[in-house]
Amino acid sequence: MNGSKTSSFIIEGARLQHSKNNHFNIKLDNLKFQIIKGTIYNQKKERCEGAVVQVVQISCRDKSKCLLGYVFTDENGEYIFALEAKSCMIYELAIYAPLIDAKWRNFS
Repeated sequence: MNGSKTSSFIIEGARLQHSKNNHFNIKLDNLKFQIIKGTIYNQKKERCEGAVVQVVQISCRDKSKCLLGYVFTDENGEYIFALEAKSCMIYELAIYAPLIDAKWRNFS
């Protein structure tokens, strides 16, 4: 896409291993819509199916928070969501480990 800007960051699995959730703050350019996508890996550097990514909008003025929603990673550990970036807002992603191991989901 012309005029699009891409940024990325990597979090080592060892950091994710010590906690059930992790928070990452992102400051977005003031464009109409942003697409955020990524891949979640476990501590063994394997793609993590069923992890949850929570998206929260935080006001820079008064630090009030607004939950925008959740997405789950697919079988490849990938997630994607779109949001409208607003000025003076910070976007926080909280990543939660899967509640059920993917290999046990197909057993009834």
